[in-house]
Amino acid sequence: MPRKAAAKSQEGSLVLPRHMEIADIDEFKKEALKHTRKKYSKFVLDAGEVALIDTAGVQFLVWFLNLMKAKDCEISWTNDSVQIYQMAAELGLAEQIDA
Repeated sequence: MPRKAAAKSQEGSLVLPRHMEIADIDEFKKEALKHTRKKYSKFVLDAGEVALIDTAGVQFLVWFLNLMKAKDCEISWTNDSVQIYQMAAELGLAEQIDA
């Protein structure tokens, strides 16, 4: 009987934009939503470019992270952003942002 090939674990990544504010976030949301349609075992968010983020940006990130985690995807961060963590803490969402 032929052996089935082991499923490859798929890894993904996304670079967060410099401005994650409600007025600027539409293009990023489109890009991020493409990733929600795929199954990843690991996903890396690069926050090194983020300079500005508002409530809408943090809320979208929390939604995105929760969705990916619900799909059993391991999330990690590279190039942390102080701005993201400060805004998330102000909103009481710091734990939601931690991968």
